[in-house]
Amino acid sequence: MVKKNSTFFYIFLFVSSTILSQNNSGEILYGQRVEKIYGDTTSIDNSNLKSVIIEQFEEKQKALSSDKSYYTLKFQDSKSVFTTVNLMNNDGNKKLSNKLSKGIYFINIVDKSIYRKGNFMGENLIIYNDKQPYDDWQIKKEQKVIRGHNCIKAETTRQNEMGIKTKVTAWFSTDINLNFGPKNYFGLPGLIIELHELDSVYYVREINFKNVKLDLEDKRIISYEEYVKKVNVSIRF
Repeated sequence: MVKKNSTFFYIFLFVSSTILSQNNSGEILYGQRVEKIYGDTTSIDNSNLKSVIIEQFEEKQKALSSDKSYYTLKFQDSKSVFTTVNLMNNDGNKKLSNKLSKGIYFINIVDKSIYRKGNFMGENLIIYNDKQPYDDWQIKKEQKVIRGHNCIKAETTRQNEMGIKTKVTAWFSTDINLNFGPKNYFGLPGLIIELHELDSVYYVREINFKNVKLDLEDKRIISYEEYVKKVNVSIRF
């Protein structure tokens, strides 16, 4: 009887450790859709400029009209990498790629460090930021179900490298004990299931717990403050 109980105990430990290890690693697929033009076009007097803005918005909305996975978020323990999925090399996908979020985001939620890799102003860089480029999250009372997940609303204000501030809304689920989200958004007490930023909505399509490997290529690393200076200089000239 003792032997039988001990055998059951070791099986329980093995199964539990396997589940825990799976929960520490995996891949989340995100889609993207475009809901509305960001900003008030009625205040634009220049009719040509207004028509260009509307045309570009409609092109982006059409390109992202399919419910597909456009991004992958791989996570392992306290770290994550968010990037676009590999698309087949054809003219249609090239046009689509131009509508997607650029760069690769590498996050460490323990020390809140953010590395963003990409081509910025014609130069391949990894931009390092030791803090979130947005205010602390304000968790609201609103709740709703999104794609079968019970979600809670949270809001923040982000500031880009040119100092422009915008409101960002996230819907996160405490049912999924992960503090990650799309792009460089993280730190909520649950996975961000849906994120509203500017004209776009990023949403979870699939969650897979599995072993993954996180890679960050070696490029020139500059601080976010240094990058902001480079942007401001380029704007002035």
